[in-house]
Amino acid sequence: MSKAMNQAMRAVLPVWKTTPATILHRESGIPPIDQLLDARRLRFSTRLKSLDEAHPLASRTRPPCQPAYHDLIKRRYQAQTESSFRTRLRRTDELLAPCARPKLIQQCFNQEQMPPLQTASKEKSADAFLRWVQSLDPLTLVVYSDGSLSSEGAASYSFTIHQDKVPIFDGSGRLGPAEVFDAEATGALEGLKAALNLRESVSQNIFICLDNLAAATCLRGTPSDSSQGVFLEFQALAASRGAIHVRWVPGHSDVPGNEQADKLAKAASSLPEPEGARPTLAYLRKIAR
Repeated sequence: MSKAMNQAMRAVLPVWKTTPATILHRESGIPPIDQLLDARRLRFSTRLKSLDEAHPLASRTRPPCQPAYHDLIKRRYQAQTESSFRTRLRRTDELLAPCARPKLIQQCFNQEQMPPLQTASKEKSADAFLRWVQSLDPLTLVVYSDGSLSSEGAASYSFTIHQDKVPIFDGSGRLGPAEVFDAEATGALEGLKAALNLRESVSQNIFICLDNLAAATCLRGTPSDSSQGVFLEFQALAASRGAIHVRWVPGHSDVPGNEQADKLAKAASSLPEPEGARPTLAYLRKIAR
């Protein structure tokens, strides 16, 4: 394959026949074939991580179990149930760290028509959101959640609960190897749990407000394959409780609750990483990109 690529680069570049291959790669902007294949293999490893447990390829990537031997039968007469040979598929899967496999679920469709999360520009949406907050009932709980990713790659989340435009409770935490999308989903889930534990939430509406449009869409509809368990748990709590709504709030638009959650999330990035935390699928995809 390297020979064919070198011939193709010589055909499109005005070079001599004796021009070194390194110059051909530099002038054409095409990496060597080994690097292209390694990158492709890494992306395929991410693809294997995103498969359901029942997928035939997923079952072939699992390591073999320790064989059980019977003392009354000679070992040479006991057949091996699984091969201990590390196939190319298994070696490709081991290029990346293991993560939580998403489940194969059906796409969610709401019974009733739900309003879109964003209907205007960021500036107009911020003004409309502030007017909406002013019109709320004083006993309504509004949960502002946010996620952050530091320059060192530390993902963290936070939430703050407001009632009558006054903060009454907040919290934050650190994630393992993850992306902002995963932190946004975790912040919304933890904020909902904290709001449900409050005494004021017994008979009041709860609004979950976050500035990540993709995460808010997954909270209301079909969960993403990254942090799928977080989305499913959020939807299960919302369905069992009822009167829980998800809204999108424009980020960095001087909305008091969102600005407070943003500061808490950035401060939580200095917390230690949880022990045994596995990377998320979004994080692995970023590595393989």
